[in-house]
Amino acid sequence: MIELDRAKKVLAERFGYTAFLPGQDESIRSILSGRNLLVVMPTGSGKSLLYQLPALMESGLTIVISPLISLMKDQVDDLKRRGIPATFVNSSLSHDEQQARLAQCACGRIKLLYVAPERFCNKGFLQTLRSVNISRMAVDEAHCISEWGHDFRPDYLRLKQFRKQMRWPHVTALTATATPGVQRDIIQSLGLEPDEVDVHVRGFDRPNLVLSVREFARVGKKDEFVLDFVREHNGSTIVYTSTRGSAEKLGEVLRAVEPRTAVYHAGLETERRTEVQDRFMTGQDRVVVATCAFGMGIDKADIRFVLHYSYPGSVEQYYQEIGRAGRDGETSHCVLLHSFADRRIQEFFIDLNHPGTDLVKKVYEELFKIEDNPVMLTYKEIATRCQAKVKEGHVGAAIRLLDAAGITRALSGEPRIAITLHERGSKVMSKLRGPARIQVLEGLSATEDIEAPGRHEGSLRQLCRASGLSEHQVRRALKAMHNDGVIHYEPPFRGRGIEKLVNPAPRFEEVPIDWKRQSLLRGAEVQKLEAMEEYIRCDGCRREFILRYFGEKESFRCGTCDRCQSSRPRVRHRSDDEAIRAAVLKCVAAFHRPRGVTSVTEVLTGSKAKWIEPAAANQIEVYNCLSVSRERIRLVINSMLEEGLLRKTGSNLYPVVELTDAGHELLKRLRDEAKRTISSDSDAQEQQHVQPERAPLGAGRTYDAGELLDHAVEVLLHALPDQAKEMLPKLRLFHPKEIAACLSEKFYACGNNRVRARVVWVMGELCGQYALSFLVGCASSEVTDIRLLAASAIGKVARSVSSDARAAATDMERAKQVLLKLTDDAGVQVRQYAKKSLREFSGKDAERGLE
Repeated sequence: MIELDRAKKVLAERFGYTAFLPGQDESIRSILSGRNLLVVMPTGSGKSLLYQLPALMESGLTIVISPLISLMKDQVDDLKRRGIPATFVNSSLSHDEQQARLAQCACGRIKLLYVAPERFCNKGFLQTLRSVNISRMAVDEAHCISEWGHDFRPDYLRLKQFRKQMRWPHVTALTATATPGVQRDIIQSLGLEPDEVDVHVRGFDRPNLVLSVREFARVGKKDEFVLDFVREHNGSTIVYTSTRGSAEKLGEVLRAVEPRTAVYHAGLETERRTEVQDRFMTGQDRVVVATCAFGMGIDKADIRFVLHYSYPGSVEQYYQEIGRAGRDGETSHCVLLHSFADRRIQEFFIDLNHPGTDLVKKVYEELFKIEDNPVMLTYKEIATRCQAKVKEGHVGAAIRLLDAAGITRALSGEPRIAITLHERGSKVMSKLRGPARIQVLEGLSATEDIEAPGRHEGSLRQLCRASGLSEHQVRRALKAMHNDGVIHYEPPFRGRGIEKLVNPAPRFEEVPIDWKRQSLLRGAEVQKLEAMEEYIRCDGCRREFILRYFGEKESFRCGTCDRCQSSRPRVRHRSDDEAIRAAVLKCVAAFHRPRGVTSVTEVLTGSKAKWIEPAAANQIEVYNCLSVSRERIRLVINSMLEEGLLRKTGSNLYPVVELTDAGHELLKRLRDEAKRTISSDSDAQEQQHVQPERAPLGAGRTYDAGELLDHAVEVLLHALPDQAKEMLPKLRLFHPKEIAACLSEKFYACGNNRVRARVVWVMGELCGQYALSFLVGCASSEVTDIRLLAASAIGKVARSVSSDARAAATDMERAKQVLLKLTDDAGVQVRQYAKKSLREFSGKDAERGLE
């Protein structure tokens, strides 16, 4: 208690806070009592304080291991402003500067030393630290040490050996994303026993984050949604995409509605990425469309919206990315846009990260054909040389396997550049315009004899220090001088050199790659992907799902997510589910070879996926037979798997579904019942045109005209588009007023937007003035497709209604006013249809002599 009181005093004096955030005091108490600690708390919950504050209260040095080299200087500068003695050592410093800082650590003048995990490869660094009193290791982003985490980094594996060499200092491991399994792996990988570690997991409940998932049948609909969303919502926004290409494409689309939109991904030049990040942090850009490369170190308090254009490969990554929203405690919205094609992207990434033996062999053989050692080619250049289906990502994964097998070593180091002077430096200097260019050349003269024309190689970072400019400023000045023809500038090599450690190269079959382990790692990624899809499909509270995933047990409803806020409960309609079950059984039985759940849903909902036509899947009797969401079909399939009607076979990555004996038996029973029904209905079809008022539709009973209409409308609403158009004339046997009443009842009784959209279309085609009131209501729908169809249908009705039909005059005027409002609608197509329909009203006004 006394120690915690002293910690609160240091908190106020050095950090300026009067109280700890929730969970911080408990963790500080563990550290001050001499315990090892694993902290799992979300981004923005104050984890850094958990090693910074105790470092001031302990006698020795605290070493902070962080993968974020680019942020070390900012963190150290912030600590120095608070009067806290801290420093960093990384490759941006010269050897002399590194040694000077380590000497300060040895003398006890420094309390916090920041280093990257790669630093533990340096024998000189390790030797120097032997004489330093290290009281604690703080391991930031600790999930990187676990092969089962979502961002494994091999350099972290050296930390256990380092602890041993430094006589086992205490550890504080910190991460924002670690499942119970990953937590156990972190503890073991650091050389700790479970009873030696206090594990504090808390803070995952972020009440100010409003979580929701939106389903889309087509990717194009996602674009429309994001456009509308950015146009209608103000505030800083991050839109995450899965690929660089989709980020570039979506960024271009969004600039049409928000010019302050930037794109960020790992393929951009370093200075461009820095510029985008700085502009977003300062509010010059409001929207960033980015891959997962954007976010490390993003500590902007007022991010109001995080949209996921396609879902990431794990719940850990998803929660880390949405955790960047609402750090100021204000309400922020996190919307995930989902379509079933998204899974293919993640499966592609799994394939990329875990190439098979043939691909790795191809990379290996191509690498050893190259005479140079080290090989200074980018992974993309190596992939091109392979002349096979080898991609850049495959090369990176293959090199990691070869590194682990001791065959190669990926080199790391500071970027080097080359500058060629065509004439003496003094003459070049006289031609330069602008102070930055002069400073760069003066900086070069500090290490090179620029009076000697020719090629000069050197360190980019050293040139930055000598010139007193940032890396971005130096690169820009060098490019400008190159473009002016004053110098010849060769930018830094963008890849990582690869050193070959064996000569001659052994046969590939003799390379000791642990393929069994690779299979396990691949399986783990598939499990993470399944968990992400479970989050998307979950029926209960989304925040509760995430809390349980990370090990918190409390059961509750957040009251704000889309599941909790649903206007009506997600009720299973038994009859609908039975129809889905029957269709699934027929579909699975009809496949020539077993296929996965996604393929089943695509057939049943009439997908135009590339595989459908070659596989003749569009000829299956149940193709496009369902107008329910694919999510609903998946839920029914899951229940059929649990009931034993279906079973999963195939690999972990590509599971397929097959009928069990019970499934075959049920399908046979359903087909027998269908035959009996068809036989009894055949007479009804023959007699329907003779006695529409009392036509018998089934054996033993007759149906009146209302039931006939109900039956015909039900069939039309669920028919294929072409079939529905053919059926329209048959419905004209009934009065438009009766059709409108029947359709309206179907609309409000059904929660499926596809069926509702069909209702709106039929209203416009058949019901004339009796549809106007209904269509006016639909024009205010929150569903864009329904709003669009209503705008179009109102125009058709206006065309068909007589210009002197007094009964419809009031509804016509209301419809006209609604169309005027829709011309300001956010959706481009809705506005176009509204304007087109208004022209029909103008025609009616002209007939009345009003224009």
